[in-house]
Amino acid sequence: MTTRTPARRTPFATPELDAEIDALRGATIVMWRGEGLPFARVPERIGRTDDRDARDLLYGSYAEALEALNPILERRLAAWLAAGDVAGTAAAEGSDPRAFDAELERFSQVAETPYYAALRRYLAQVDIEQGDASEADIWYVTSGSAWRQWFGARDVERAAQAIGRGAPKPSAADGWLVAEHELAGGRPQPGLTGPGVVAEAYRSLAGAPEWVGDALAMTVGDVPAYVDFAAFVRLWRMRRDVALLTYELRLFSGDDSALQRAYYSGIVGHATGVAIAEAGYLEAVDRPFASGERLRTAIMAGMLIESLERRAGTSWWRSAEAAAVVDAVGAAKTEADVLAELGYDALDWRPVMRQIRTRLIGEMSGYGGPNITTRAGTRKV
Repeated sequence: MTTRTPARRTPFATPELDAEIDALRGATIVMWRGEGLPFARVPERIGRTDDRDARDLLYGSYAEALEALNPILERRLAAWLAAGDVAGTAAAEGSDPRAFDAELERFSQVAETPYYAALRRYLAQVDIEQGDASEADIWYVTSGSAWRQWFGARDVERAAQAIGRGAPKPSAADGWLVAEHELAGGRPQPGLTGPGVVAEAYRSLAGAPEWVGDALAMTVGDVPAYVDFAAFVRLWRMRRDVALLTYELRLFSGDDSALQRAYYSGIVGHATGVAIAEAGYLEAVDRPFASGERLRTAIMAGMLIESLERRAGTSWWRSAEAAAVVDAVGAAKTEADVLAELGYDALDWRPVMRQIRTRLIGEMSGYGGPNITTRAGTRKV
């Protein structure tokens, strides 16, 4: 894969519009059964709603709120397009989204069977057939409500601080998502490649069997199932970002909103295996090709983790030798510097895929796995 030196895309900066959008998002309230929900917290609320009919209704209200925001988001998209060739500018800065999209095709192929096998298992657990699920349902599945008992805020904070991590708890998050936030040290500062990669590597510890077993004292019987869940979420995020990258290439190549909406719901829906509301076609892109940056960071974090485990074992966060490597990577200012520290000359998605696949329960069984019986019927998963 190609390397690059990140730079902020100043030709596409829209600070005034961004501020206006943030203010409008902050002022948007979604009414739900007599309660006013802040717009930003609706996806989290959907993810915690057990009743499927209620989830669908709230998701519909969220889509209506997205439609209300779309006019100002369309203004920002128009400003991006008026500033020049978005993909061409990214390529000129050293990160060609077209080439990266092509390079990720093999990743998508390798990830497809384990992803859909896991998706079918998790939808079956909530009595939903694959092909009948919506984005609201996958938010519910990935909220990890079954594991909240192991992620008390104080326990997570203490465990994160023990390895030099920690950040203020986000107001809308709980459970295992708080562990991710604490371990990542909060939101990484954009534009600093090394710190972002290190933060992502630590964030992945929230799904590492050694960390949850030792630091949080999760019972031995629960660890494999939880680690399987965390690996599935990690893969879902990456597949969604791959789909968003493909979608963005189409979004920035035309101005037909009907076609852009269809591309969004079709491409992202196909990759994630759930129905996606078209109304989110602009909300999903807060910055040009941010999806590609997240993918590059996740891939480099996988490479870093593999390097650390090779040197210090699966409990690398305890090792002084590993700490020296982490410090060196964290000081890197460019992607090329990170790769040099790790002994690579290009991105390699195979380490992160290996980490995911080794934690998925029975993913090698693919579509021929054991039967699961639910109210929706009996089928292979």
